[in-house]
This record gives sequence, C-alpha cells and structure tokens, in this order.
Amino acid sequence: MANPDNSRSTTISPIAFEPAGGKRGPRRRLPPAASIAVAVLLVLVGAVLWFVFTARSLTVEVTPAEATTEISGGLAVTIADHLLLRPGTYRLEASAPGYRDLDRTITVGPEPEQRIAIELDKKPGQLAVVTEPEGARILLNGRDRGETPQTLAELPAGDYRVELLHPRHKPWRGELALPGMEITERLEVALEPAWGLIKLTSEPSGAEVSVGGQPVGTTPLTAQVLESGEPVSLKLAGHRRWEQVLYGVVGQTLEQPTVTLSPAAGLANITSTPSGATVTVNDQYRGRTPLELELEPNREHRIALLLDGYHSADQHLQLAAGEERTVDIRLQANLGTLQLSASPPGTILLVDGQQREPGEISLPARPHRIEARLAGHASESRTVTPRPGMEQRVHFALRPDTPSGPTTPAPELTTSAGQRLLLMAPTGSHTLGSSRREQGRRANETQRTVAFERPFYLATTPVTNAQFKQFRVTHSSSHFNRNTLDLPDQPVVKVSWEDAALYCNWLSARDGLPPFYKESGGKITGHDPQSTGYRLASEAEWEWAARAADGGALRRFPWGEAFPPPASAGVNYADASAADLLGRVVAGYRDGHIVSAPVTALPANGRGLYGMGHNVAEWVHDYYGIETTLGTAPRTDSLGPESGEFRVIRGASWRHGTLTELRLSFRDYGSDPRDDVGFRIARYAR
Repeated sequence: MANPDNSRSTTISPIAFEPAGGKRGPRRRLPPAASIAVAVLLVLVGAVLWFVFTARSLTVEVTPAEATTEISGGLAVTIADHLLLRPGTYRLEASAPGYRDLDRTITVGPEPEQRIAIELDKKPGQLAVVTEPEGARILLNGRDRGETPQTLAELPAGDYRVELLHPRHKPWRGELALPGMEITERLEVALEPAWGLIKLTSEPSGAEVSVGGQPVGTTPLTAQVLESGEPVSLKLAGHRRWEQVLYGVVGQTLEQPTVTLSPAAGLANITSTPSGATVTVNDQYRGRTPLELELEPNREHRIALLLDGYHSADQHLQLAAGEERTVDIRLQANLGTLQLSASPPGTILLVDGQQREPGEISLPARPHRIEARLAGHASESRTVTPRPGMEQRVHFALRPDTPSGPTTPAPELTTSAGQRLLLMAPTGSHTLGSSRREQGRRANETQRTVAFERPFYLATTPVTNAQFKQFRVTHSSSHFNRNTLDLPDQPVVKVSWEDAALYCNWLSARDGLPPFYKESGGKITGHDPQSTGYRLASEAEWEWAARAADGGALRRFPWGEAFPPPASAGVNYADASAADLLGRVVAGYRDGHIVSAPVTALPANGRGLYGMGHNVAEWVHDYYGIETTLGTAPRTDSLGPESGEFRVIRGASWRHGTLTELRLSFRDYGSDPRDDVGFRIARYAR
C-alpha cells in the first residue's frame, strides 16, 4: 500500500504455521473398553426406545385408594398415574388394611391405552350385642344367633335386621349397617319391661310362689307378672295349691287380695298290675290306673278296682292333709281255659296279637281276639270270652284262597304285635295347614291341597312300650323327674325316626308283608311307595285323620275351636299337675297325667283314634320342608319331599302348653329321640 509520508511500499509475506507444542504427530485410536461401553449404551438406548414404542399404557384403579399394588411377571414402568407394559400376562397383587388380599392374573392386550378397575373385598367384622337384662334372644336377619351378651363374628359388611327377644320384656327391633373390615360394632339396648308388679300375701304366710311355673319366693312378696298374663300359684305344705292367671300393668304395682289357703287334700297314686283298671272312690268313677287321686283329708275312702277278666279289689284309705301315698294293687286273674286247634298243619294262631301254640291255654275272663293265618289260605278271626270253670274248644279250619277280582278292604286289621288298624278312605280334596289370620300360626304351616286315591289303614294308638319291646327287648323309655315313661301301655318314646321305620319293617316281616322301607346294614336308605307293608303315616294322612270333621270342616284343636281346653276336653298336655316340672302349662286345666298317659286312657277322636294331637307327639314319614305357595292342583297320596335333613313331627305332647303348640296344624321336626315323641303305624290297603 502507498505511504503518504515517504512514497515507499512494504510487502507482508505469510509464514509457516506450527501447532503449539511442536510438530503435529499421527492420529490416536480410542481404547477397546470405551468402544464396548459406547456400544452397550447404544444398545440400551435402542432397547429403551424399542420398549417405549412397543409398550402399552395400563391404568390400574384399586378401591380403596390407599391400597398398595404390585405387578410381577415382566417389566413394568410407572409413569405418573399409569404403567408401561409389553402385551402379555402378569400377576397383580393388592392389599389394604381391613380388606382381603388380592392375587390375580391380568392380561395386557394390543390396545395403546388400557384400564383395569379392581375393588377389594372387605373382611368380615363383628357385632357385640349387650342387653339389660341379659339373656335376650338375638335374631339377625331372622336367624337365631343365641343369647346376649354375645359377640357375633364373621359378619360381612352390609345392612342387617336385628331383633332382640326376651320372655319378660318387649321386643326390640332395629337396622344396622355393619362396615366389616375386622371392625367390632357394639349394640347396647336397655329392653323395656313387659311386666308389672303384683303384691301377693297369703293366710297362712310363707307359701311358695311360682310365676309362669318358676319359683320366685315366698309370701308376702312383690312379683313381676307379664302384662299378657301368667299363671301364678301358691303352694304351702298341708294346704291346697292356689292358682290363677294374673295380669300385670307396666309401670304399676297392683295388690292382690290376700289368698286364704285351704287344707290340702291327700294325694294317692293308684297303680295296678295289670294297669288299665277302672277306679272308683266311694262308688264314684274316677278314671283308670295308673291314676293320681286327690282325696279329702282325715276321712276314710273306699278305693275299688275293676278290670275285665280279673277279680275286683278294694281297699280303705285315709290320708292326712297334704299326705302323699302310693297304692299298688295286684289284681288276681279270673281265668278260663281254652283248647286251641287249627288245620291244616302249620297254621299260625294269634291270641291278642301274640303267637300261641295249639293246645290248652288259660286266659282272663274277658274278650280276646283269636286269629288263624296260613299262607295261601283265607285268614279267620274270632272274639272269644273264656268262662271260669268251663273248658271251651276253639278250632279253625282254614280254606285255600280262591282267585277273584278286586275285593273291598276289611274295615279293620290287627297286627301280630297287637295293634288295631282302622281303614281310612278319604274322598275329594282337602286343604290342610292354617290361614295366615289364625292366632298362634307359625310360618311353616302354609296351606296346601291334598287328595287321597289309595285307602290306607291307621293304628288306633301309638306303639306302646310293650309292643316295641317285642322288637327291641333292651329298650327303655325311662322316666322324667321320677315319673315313669316305661309302663307297658304307655306310648314308647326315646326312639329316633329311623328306630320307628326299622320297627315297621320288622313288623312287616313278622306279618308276611313286603317291607315299605329299604334297609342296608341296619340303616334306612329309601322306601317303596307301592309296598303295602307297615310304615309311618304320611303328614297329609296324619293331619287329615286328626282334623277332618263332618261336612269337610277342619278342627283347630282336638276338643273344638276355643282355647284353653275345657275341663272335659279329654286331652293330655302340660297341665296344672305338671306346673312344678314344666315351664309353660295350660293354666287352670288338669288332665290327671303329669307325663304320658296309657294309650287308651283318654277318649278317642271321632275316627276312633287315640292320642291324635296330644299325649305324645308323633313321627310321620315325610322329610321336613316348608311350602311357599298354595297349589291349585291337589297333591295326591303325597309322601312329602324326596330328601331332607330332618323328619316331620306332628301333634302336641304332655310337655306342651301354649296355644301355638296345641293346635292340630302345629308342625315340628327333628331326627333324634325325645321323651315326648312316639309313633303310630300305617299301611296302604292295596
């Protein structure tokens, strides 16, 4: 460039560049480990990118929100409120306090976004129920759960209907929502009393007071008495028992007029061997042995016993006030002699149902039923009265059966064990059970329509101890509180349903009839409805025979329509004589029997059947079930449900004393022996 100062030019020449540090050497390579790391990193990045692009979004919603969840079985990446997972099958676990743990398999599909909603099941909880007073019966959704105080465990979360029932307090009813989750809810209820107070005094004082059959103290005292009424009795040694139904008023104290106790009658327990003798006191009829008699104290009474075929016996008896005495009289038979014979050889002879060999026999001078049987021959029977001092010959000549058309069934039969069976041939249809409006009705008495095509026989009495012991010699009906249940002519009790069915088969075999019940190894396994062998009556047959009256009406009680039974009802229930032994009795009613009576001690019903609906309850054939509807078409010759856990029990017994139980529509059930349950036999006529 020109310089203005001197007009000279300067030339700038480039110089060679050298890097700092000297001359540039050859290029260096990375070490092997670094190369591997770079490669791995690239692979990982690729894998992540591959996972991200091929994974699916899954949202898992668990109730309750505080539950913890865990997914296993593959890679799961949590991003915000969702998971990234490859399509496939995984294991999902969830848990929360108070809930049941969840462990299930889930499947992730090909959809980009997926959602699973899960609700954990709550664990059950508890309900502690406490009442004042204690001893209230707990019904939870209608199911009996025992008495208070009690903690009910394993209750699922939900709504519950609670009822608290106490025999002397008003029912309490309410609804509860239980949370479950192992939480114990507490229900405390002070029950309202259903009684009032009554002041009781007596002359003389010191009498033992019982309310509803339960001792509560001695006079004078103030006792609780239900507003619905309870039998109140006063008992003092040497004096007559006083008894009356009293009614309390809630929140009030009433004063009963002083009870003047009169001197007690003497009590004589009259028994005889054999039993069933007619008893008169001072020539007045009082009943049949065994018999409990109240006698005017400090006076001599003439007790006379009479029984067909036996010499009469009498005894003079004088008792002090309140004295109890047992008088056992052994009657002497007034015997006559019979010479029995029969042809052809092999003919079986039965006297009053007991097999006897041909020849001379001595019998009491009263009517006896004698029957001759032989297979392939027409049976014959006669009623013979032996005459003391005179020998009588009785010969049967049986004739072979001749083929013929259908025959009319005989009006009655007698078994080899001595039971008398009457022919029953109901016609038309019959509606059994009870109306919803009937007082005392239970839910298992649903009305149902039945009809009968096959005539049947029904025993006039329950099976007696003597008859059952022909089958099982070692059986004992035992006793109740020192009152025997084991007299020969008392109904057999303490037998199970199966015992009763086995007896029927034994009797069928003895009388040459096909068995009705199927057996295997001594156990009942079924039945043959076509068999004409002995069996238990069906429930429909029993109820029809007990209830059906003239004109198609149904009896409500064995004696009529009104409760309580009149003094002349002729039925054996928990009466005033059993007030010291049983909790609930029929106030003011006395039947003369503390426990079961001899099977023919009380009158038969209109069909000639003894003890239908009283004395002892009875096993029937049917399995127990509850009908839910009233069918329009009658069920013909019904034998009940095909299966079940329990068998039906029909009729009340000497233990029963409430309106509900004494009705002929009352139904019970069970399978095990009871001291107030017996049975009677039946069979189809053809």
